[in-house]
Amino acid sequence: MVQDANPHKIIEKLKQVLTYDRVDEGVKIDHVRKLLLEFDTSAQEAIRSNLIGEIFREHATAANISSASQAIKTGLEAYDAAFGGLWPGEFVVVGGRPAMGKSHFLTNIAANIAAEHEVLFYSLDNSSFMLMARIVASLSNLPVNYYRNGKLNESQQKELDAVKDDINRLKLRIVDRQAQSMGAFKALCIQHVEEFGVKVIFVDYLQLLSSNRYRNSRELEISHISRELKNLARDLNICVVATSQLSRSVEQRGGDKRPILSDLRESGAIEQDADKVFFLYRPEYYGFIQDDMGMSNERLLELIMAKNRSGALERVRLKIDTYFTRFIPFEETNTTFEVNEDRMEDFKEVPF
Repeated sequence: MVQDANPHKIIEKLKQVLTYDRVDEGVKIDHVRKLLLEFDTSAQEAIRSNLIGEIFREHATAANISSASQAIKTGLEAYDAAFGGLWPGEFVVVGGRPAMGKSHFLTNIAANIAAEHEVLFYSLDNSSFMLMARIVASLSNLPVNYYRNGKLNESQQKELDAVKDDINRLKLRIVDRQAQSMGAFKALCIQHVEEFGVKVIFVDYLQLLSSNRYRNSRELEISHISRELKNLARDLNICVVATSQLSRSVEQRGGDKRPILSDLRESGAIEQDADKVFFLYRPEYYGFIQDDMGMSNERLLELIMAKNRSGALERVRLKIDTYFTRFIPFEETNTTFEVNEDRMEDFKEVPF
């Protein structure tokens, strides 16, 4: 890096290069680029590298803080047990085909986290009223349509009244926008982090964000958006969770239709930038009503961790409740039949 370059001398050199008559235009441009780079680097301060020992000493006090205390629990015990919850600085992508329950899943964990931490839910797909209806339904265990249409009987109204205090205590802010630019989105996120101490930002969904920088290339645009979301999580030390659509290649191939990383739509940059990528998969949706062991797949939801920079790649099984409003622990049905030997005498007295 050049440290003693004189800006005035660089400007004089630029003037000389531009006045050359017998020099090819391409050569002129190359000289101009080099001079501009020299000017740019001369204005920058030297950045001192840090020895690993210095870094260790700087962060030594962190050893007294349990790493688990930094984790943000999602409220889904199976996920938290397997992956430790969400972490500051993480960019997490939740992928799935339509009808897998991405928006429902996001609203559920957003409501769970908002009971303790400040949360921003940025929706480009659903209105704030629809999101609130889903959150109310998940807390009250009432169908979404009942709440939206106001058709509640006395018993259901009591259930709704019982969770009103819980709803009022949620530290959840919802912003619904259409085709919001990346610049405006970043400014909004920074504002909420600085003013309200937001810890987690949910984006539903990534492909609906836009960037003025790459209007003519959708792949470059998504790559830029993905990188910006990652930088946002790292720079603000928050967790950013974004849903992502998957390509139709999932339906076009055979087998069990479980998604893989290459199914992420429009850009491989999402796979590269994300710290975690997990997919929502409902085997019942594709007609697989039983698993290989003959167990029922009714309302089963699999969380398939396809990329995890800080842990294992595992599958977590959840169950969607009757009204498709909440995600509850999935319990295997025990089909093993055993007879207590002490009761064998009872069978001898049964007439056949």
